Amino acid sequence: MNKAKIRQRGFLFRMAAFIFTLALVGCASSAEQASQKEASVVSTSDKSLTMAFPWSPASLDPHSSDSWEVMRSGAGETLVQLNEQLEPKPWLAKEWKQENETTWVFTLRENVLFHNGKKMDALRVKDSLLRSIKNSQMAKDLLQIQSMEAVSPTQLKIVTEKQNAALVAHLADPLTMIVDTATMDGKATYPALTGAFKIKNFNKDESLSLERFDDYWGEKAHLSAVTIKFISDGNTRLMALQSGDVDAATDIPIDAVELLKKNHHIEVLTVSSLRTHMLLFNMKSPIFRELAYRKVVDMSIPREAIVNSVMRGEGTIAKSPFAEVLPFGKGQTVQETQSIDQLMKQGGWEKNAQGMWEKQGKPFEVKMLTFPQRPELSVMAEIIQNELLKTGIQTKIRQVENIDEVLANEDWDLSMYSMLTAHTGDPQYFLNIFYRSDRQSNVSHYASPSLDNLLDQLNQTTDTAKRNELARKIQEQINLDLPQAFIVHPKTIFAVREGVKGFIPHPIEYYYNHAQVDVNE
Repeated sequence: MNKAKIRQRGFLFRMAAFIFTLALVGCASSAEQASQKEASVVSTSDKSLTMAFPWSPASLDPHSSDSWEVMRSGAGETLVQLNEQLEPKPWLAKEWKQENETTWVFTLRENVLFHNGKKMDALRVKDSLLRSIKNSQMAKDLLQIQSMEAVSPTQLKIVTEKQNAALVAHLADPLTMIVDTATMDGKATYPALTGAFKIKNFNKDESLSLERFDDYWGEKAHLSAVTIKFISDGNTRLMALQSGDVDAATDIPIDAVELLKKNHHIEVLTVSSLRTHMLLFNMKSPIFRELAYRKVVDMSIPREAIVNSVMRGEGTIAKSPFAEVLPFGKGQTVQETQSIDQLMKQGGWEKNAQGMWEKQGKPFEVKMLTFPQRPELSVMAEIIQNELLKTGIQTKIRQVENIDEVLANEDWDLSMYSMLTAHTGDPQYFLNIFYRSDRQSNVSHYASPSLDNLLDQLNQTTDTAKRNELARKIQEQINLDLPQAFIVHPKTIFAVREGVKGFIPHPIEYYYNHAQVDVNE
């Protein structure tokens, strides 16, 4: 065989091998593309879900009093997140370190995009936190920031005005949600946040529509769309769930739980919450500025009966602002040595022929507020009203739609109220905003210089055991002064229709919608 034919055969062999290799690569490439296509189909499925929440935000400003509602939607995120054990864990910040008593450095995730496509960096995070403390006195009090510096695109240095032992936990508060502040100038339709879902449409008092954010930095949302309906009345929320108008609902009325458990197409979900149902005293009220009369009302509350009847056992008696599952929630009630009659008579009150207390011909009458978003509170109000009537006190109940607005702007004596008292997993936040003398959130108008001093100590103490002990001491003082009567720590009760997955109650009440929520097709 001549050399030319040998070269030709060699060439043909090499060409065949090359074509075969290409075919293999092509097959692998096709398989990879098919796999990617399949994954893409999964990640871009058009599954959707409708939820019912009780509270409607007035706006979608993440740095306003509506921040919790924005967070609940799954659209917003903070630097720090709390796990189910209420421990801080990385979220938009992947780590942090404390350089000295007042200086912290937070390292940010590098691949985070806002919903408008802009990249999150330290400068934008700084601008967002500055906006929060400018717009919200609560955020300012919470963080106590003196200065911030974008050390690099991924590092933010925060210097606090004084030692703030709870800074990391407080950066989980929804008021510290990170937003591209350029979208908050009124020109953009909706704020550009960083969550797994972005806002599509908002109808105040009606609904909020969200769609999956495909460029989300973390696990992509299983759902392509979520609609949140705002239904303030608990029974109406319940009927929407039963009829299939919504797939999931929060804050289910207690008296409906047993009925729902018998429905094989609906699952009831509960978890011990960090919430406290309480009765507020207005310490500017001519009546309840007197401790004796606050004691009379407190002694008239049938807590055990309320837990058993109103709560159907889905809660525990409250002895302090904090649930006993918390290490600093070991409150002790004060045992009153005087009877109701003795306390009333010391104030110059006498019972008339009808058995009602009166002084100088005027009856002992009080005004009590309640609101519909938590229907069990209105039932409690009626029970307390009845118990006070038995003691000789007339109570007029008024239901209002916006309880915080009425508490701030109108005259009242008593009010049902509910607070998530440890929503950062730490006692400092709630105690400061709810009891410090100069805070707007101190809705009972309670003022105590000695308590303010204890709060200062708490704010500067880093040792966990010492912080817990200070928190317990503060609660002892609160129970002595009685600005509120604590009634029950309720369980959080959700319900979902068959096939809904990942919509799980969390002790912290603003992690409702998230990427893992899903529904069977």
